[in-house]
Amino acid sequence: MKFLALSFVFWSVGAFAQVLGPSVEEVNFQYTAEFVTSEDSDSESLALDHANHMFGLLQSPEMVERFGLDYDSVGGIGNPRSQMTLKVQSEGQSEDGRNLIRYTVWSQMLMHKKAARKVLSSGRLVLPLPYDMDNLYNKKCTDAHYDSLGDYWYFWNPLQVGCEYLLRSPHTQNVTINIKPGKTVNAEARVRLDLLRGDNGNGELLSIYVIHGFNESSAANDDGRMNFEQLNDYLRASGFTESIDRKTSSRPLYTYTADLRLRGGKNVKVEIKHLLVDTAIESRGTTFAKFFKEAVYKADVIIYGGHSGLGGHLDIPSLEAKAGAFRFNPKKRQIFYFDSCSSYSYYLAPFAAEKTKSKIDVITNGLSSYFETSQLVMEGLFESLLTEKTDMKWIDVLKKMEAPLDGGSYLLSVGGI
Repeated sequence: MKFLALSFVFWSVGAFAQVLGPSVEEVNFQYTAEFVTSEDSDSESLALDHANHMFGLLQSPEMVERFGLDYDSVGGIGNPRSQMTLKVQSEGQSEDGRNLIRYTVWSQMLMHKKAARKVLSSGRLVLPLPYDMDNLYNKKCTDAHYDSLGDYWYFWNPLQVGCEYLLRSPHTQNVTINIKPGKTVNAEARVRLDLLRGDNGNGELLSIYVIHGFNESSAANDDGRMNFEQLNDYLRASGFTESIDRKTSSRPLYTYTADLRLRGGKNVKVEIKHLLVDTAIESRGTTFAKFFKEAVYKADVIIYGGHSGLGGHLDIPSLEAKAGAFRFNPKKRQIFYFDSCSSYSYYLAPFAAEKTKSKIDVITNGLSSYFETSQLVMEGLFESLLTEKTDMKWIDVLKKMEAPLDGGSYLLSVGGI
């Protein structure tokens, strides 16, 4: 699973274009809730912490089965954006002297189409959200590996056997989530490969930057390193010429080049820069931040495979603190693919917001993704980028990417189009 340490990111939600995917529908939601806590942080941060407990509920096996889906194929019914518009309605004291906070939130949520149809038909989804935040944690009611209090909001599951007491007062309260349709989707939207592979700031060169992050360490058998080697093998087998720019164990950098002949006879030079590196935001190294900054300005396509860090690993201000201010080239059309857990929730909004500076389409996952399938899904994108066709529909590209999952889905989608 592509997940790591806790990091909250708070952005105001702006309106931007549609989100499109084979198995998904983006919906708007709104609710009002209240909770008590002894924490003395600012009320907006506490309310955001409370709101993020939706993640654990929406990804629970019991919730998936409730909507008639197979948990082995779909690891959740959906997830909200973490960049929520939130307003604290009141602050006071509970009867036992703790902070009592009432707030309203408005945001978007990416849902599996089957679940979306059901909640849109009734216009609501009722969830048992926390009330007593001080007495909610139970190690037996969360993920077996990521079982810390700091990670609890992402994994907690009061619906599982032995945790049903959390569904009763004062631990939780049933909250009605009002659901409305999102933007109308244009299923005919196209990738515009003609622009991407045209004079897109690099002359006749199609520039692709690929970053693989480690799963747990730089060991030889680390899942991230194995994904790095798998892509190298794929590119060699596809006829690319390989050069090794840096052959260190902890941050190897390879470059692959090839000529692509399109229908009609046009020739496109393809260059793929491929880096394996520690992408954790708490890492002291600057290699990842500097490489990503370079890619943001130069690359036509940026592909990231690794942990999300719950929004921290690709947090733009944090990366800029290591590498300097990013520049988004206003003359370039770009595709960003963030193959990490819940990347829709963390990365769609901040990177799609840069669309005013550069023409960016952002591919993300709505649910947890996994290292063991990463290469197969990524190959689907490469096959589309390197096709002899002059253009493709986005929906066909995304279907090709999801095809190896045999009917499963991480709620893959493209946004900002």
